[in-house]
Amino acid sequence: MILKSYVLEQNPEILKNYQATVIYGQNDGIKDDLKEEIKKKNRECEIITLFESDILKSEILYQTIANQSLFAEKKIIFIFNASDKIFSQISESLEKNNNDIQIYIFSESLEKKSKLRGLFEKTKKLAICACYEDNERTLITYINKELNGFGGLSGEITNIIINNSNLNRKIIKDEIDKIKNFFLEKKINKKEILEILNIKINNGFEEIRDKSLIGEKFKTNKLLSETEILNEEVFFYLTNLSSRVIRLHEIMQMSEENDSKYDQILEIIKPPIFWKDKPIVLQQLKKWNKKRLEDLIIMISKTEILMKKTTYLRNDIIIKNLIVSIANKASSISS
Repeated sequence: MILKSYVLEQNPEILKNYQATVIYGQNDGIKDDLKEEIKKKNRECEIITLFESDILKSEILYQTIANQSLFAEKKIIFIFNASDKIFSQISESLEKNNNDIQIYIFSESLEKKSKLRGLFEKTKKLAICACYEDNERTLITYINKELNGFGGLSGEITNIIINNSNLNRKIIKDEIDKIKNFFLEKKINKKEILEILNIKINNGFEEIRDKSLIGEKFKTNKLLSETEILNEEVFFYLTNLSSRVIRLHEIMQMSEENDSKYDQILEIIKPPIFWKDKPIVLQQLKKWNKKRLEDLIIMISKTEILMKKTTYLRNDIIIKNLIVSIANKASSISS
C-alpha cells in the first residue's frame, strides 16, 4: 500500500494499521519527523533499533521477533539503512510475525525495480512511503505549522529561515528548535532571530566545505585551525556538507539526462544557485564524478551514524577528520 508523506505527517496513527512500513527517500528531515512521531505515539512500547549490517551478520531480526519483550507488552522494530540485501530476511520475518510487532524500515532511494519496494507497494497489510525533497511551498507550510501561535512570524522571517537552509528540512528543524527555546513568550523579534540562527556559522563553514571539496588541503587545514567548530552545531555542519554533495550529484544527473554542460544546468536548476557560488560549484563538478560523489554520500551517512551511536567521542573532531579526509580525496583526483 502506497502512502503519501504529507498524509502521514498529518495523521501518523495511520501507520498502526500496517504490519510493517518502509519509509524511503532523500528527505532525511521528513524521515526524522516521522520517526519522532512514531516514538511519541508508542511510548508504551519497547523500541528496538537494528541496522542492515547487523541483520546481514546474524539472525538478530528473527531472534528479536521471536523473543518476548521483557519491558513492555508490545515491541516496535526500527531497521535503518535497509536495502534489497536484506529482502529475504525481512520477507521471512514478516511471515513469522504474528502482528504483535510493528516494523519500520528506513531506506535511502529505492529504485522502481527494488524487491523491497515491490513487496510493500503490492501487499495490503504492508505500507510504503516515499519522502521526496521539499520545495519552498512545503517548507513554508512546515514552518507555519511548527511555529503556530508565535507572534511576529512574518513572510520575511520565514524566507530568511528557508534561504539559510538550502531547502533542507533538517536544518530548518534545528532552527525552529532554537526559536522555540529562545522565544519562550512566543513573540519573535527579527533582530534577535538573526542573531540566534546559523547564518554567520553557515558562511564560515561553507568556505571550509568548498575548499575541502575542491581539494585545497592547505587552505582547508588553515581554515579549520582558524574556525571554531561548535560541538552543538555538528549536525548542522554535516547536513550543510551533505546538501552540497547531493546537489553536485543532482547536477551531474541532470547533465547526463539532458546532454547538457554543467554551466547550462546551473542556469536552469531549481532552486537556483546564487551567482557568486557558481564558479566554486563548477570547480567541484570538474573535480568529482557521480560514483565518487555516491561514495562520499555513504561516507557522510556513516559519519552521522557514528556521531549518533557513539557518545564518548567528540563530534567536532569527527567533523574535522571528515573534512580533512574529503580534502585529501579531492586532492588526489585528477581534474
